[in-house]
Amino acid sequence: MLYAYYLLGAAAAAFALPQDSSAVNGSLDATTYSTATKLQNINYGAFTQTATYSIANQLGYFKAYGLNVTYLQVPNSTYGYNQLLTGGYDIMTGTIDNAVNLRFNQKQPLTVTGQLDGGPELTIASIPSITSITQLKGKPLMVDSPVSGYAYILRKVLALHGLYLENGDYTFQVSLEYFSSRFPANIDKVVGSTVIRYADLVAGKLPDGTPVYATIFTYPFTSQAGDVPTAQRPNILAKISDFIQPFSSSAFTIREAALSNNAQRTLIRKFTSAMYAANQYLASPGSRKCSISAISKQLNVSTSVATSAYTSANDPITGETSSPGGNFTVNRQGLLNVIDVRSQFGGFASVPAGFNYADAILPGQGKLIDYSLRDDALKNLVSFSPSTKC
Repeated sequence: MLYAYYLLGAAAAAFALPQDSSAVNGSLDATTYSTATKLQNINYGAFTQTATYSIANQLGYFKAYGLNVTYLQVPNSTYGYNQLLTGGYDIMTGTIDNAVNLRFNQKQPLTVTGQLDGGPELTIASIPSITSITQLKGKPLMVDSPVSGYAYILRKVLALHGLYLENGDYTFQVSLEYFSSRFPANIDKVVGSTVIRYADLVAGKLPDGTPVYATIFTYPFTSQAGDVPTAQRPNILAKISDFIQPFSSSAFTIREAALSNNAQRTLIRKFTSAMYAANQYLASPGSRKCSISAISKQLNVSTSVATSAYTSANDPITGETSSPGGNFTVNRQGLLNVIDVRSQFGGFASVPAGFNYADAILPGQGKLIDYSLRDDALKNLVSFSPSTKC
């Protein structure tokens, strides 16, 4: 079942109170603010509503930082990163592979400010009649984009099972018709984000009736698949973490120019503070019950699905609380693995020979990764605890 919260476009906003600039030792009391104070709007693009976002939205963390957050469902990576670059999104969480590709191959001015997760619930899923990866031979497989990071890890795992795209053992499936009425411009060779592929896999076909067979799942769809009626329930053929780990996945990404724009930087800093605080709450064992409740409400799923999603979000290797140091630090080896997988399949065709990837991923000003905004966010936390009964 595809839940209503996944409708494309803006989702429900989180209402909030603004942060005062008179911080003492980097800590503020959120209760000192008036509900009459004007909220600051921020557009947040994301492929899925993560556990951290669910907690921040449901338990008032955005409110504590004075933010009115509009969640914008990213339909596919091509559209999403174009929106980020042109100002449609103030900040976005997407796979770090996209930032690597756009920055290194196309020299696009994107900056990663932190890592959210290592790929929770990153799996290869199929229709019920397919029970092994080898049965995917001769089948078209749904992907967001043939040159996306998830397409490359799909190729990696299938190659380890003796199936190769270049040999014609399988093909990649696209569905332009699905987007023609929603995003008629600038859409090229995409089937859509996980939310759309999940719906198509459960239905067993694309909107035009074309049969589907398998795709990559991410959080929370592997958990949700367990609630699907048996006749339509996807099979989980493989966990990516069994083949590639660590693996850096979702990352906070912004336009590089936002770092030098005081208004934009302050807005994104507040968002990062709220997400960090919510992430710390998610990581606390004592917050388990309320975290599960927040996930259940945000995703409109059963408690059993929310519990499974909570568990995957806290997985020490792949989850949203797995970044080194617990402060959104990018897992360096995980990012090197992302680069390595992309390299294996010609994913850096526009990068000059001799390019120093190891140096290029070192954090710093003007680099792919810049922690300065994240560090500012951690210095400007408010004193806030959710007052909710779960």
